[in-house]
Amino acid sequence: LLSDKDRHVKAKAAGALQSLAVDEDNQKKIKALGAIPLVTKLLSSRTPEVQSNAAGCLHNLAVNDEEAQRMVADSGAVPPLVNLINTASPDLQAKAAATIWSIAGVEDNRRRIMEAGGIPSLVKVLSGKSTDAQTKASGAIRCLTMSAFTRPEFERTGAVPHLVALLSSGHQELTINAAGALENLGCR
Repeated sequence: LLSDKDRHVKAKAAGALQSLAVDEDNQKKIKALGAIPLVTKLLSSRTPEVQSNAAGCLHNLAVNDEEAQRMVADSGAVPPLVNLINTASPDLQAKAAATIWSIAGVEDNRRRIMEAGGIPSLVKVLSGKSTDAQTKASGAIRCLTMSAFTRPEFERTGAVPHLVALLSSGHQELTINAAGALENLGCR
């Protein structure tokens, strides 16, 4: 169904997997069946619902599962996720940034995200109007800044003023993410 020619079928199939991927037993089955590369291909669909469900599925699979984080990155998901952050609606930007955040726990993935242009893309979201997208992007940035090799790129892209501005956002998770990223950026 993920390879069906009908975009509505693809959207429903990816949506079903997204829902199923919330459960740990289902996550294991989805990974074992080799669905991650198929879902990754859907990120490049021209249909926002398909893209959103695919990103959500990958996010649900990768959260708190280092093996799945590696599998998602190995499937080639990073470049299309960065593309979605650059070109999509705020809702889809939030989904893509959440997925980047969920795979950024693995240091090799942080390098892939940086090499795919993810850092300037995430920083740009910080100045947007969507609190949800800002929260997800700042969470990804917080995670990415744990690696010293990413910090100069964040400084080059002007992340610090945006993160400082978010400290007074009034949104707890957003403020915590911004503070954590700033703390990481201060490490040498």
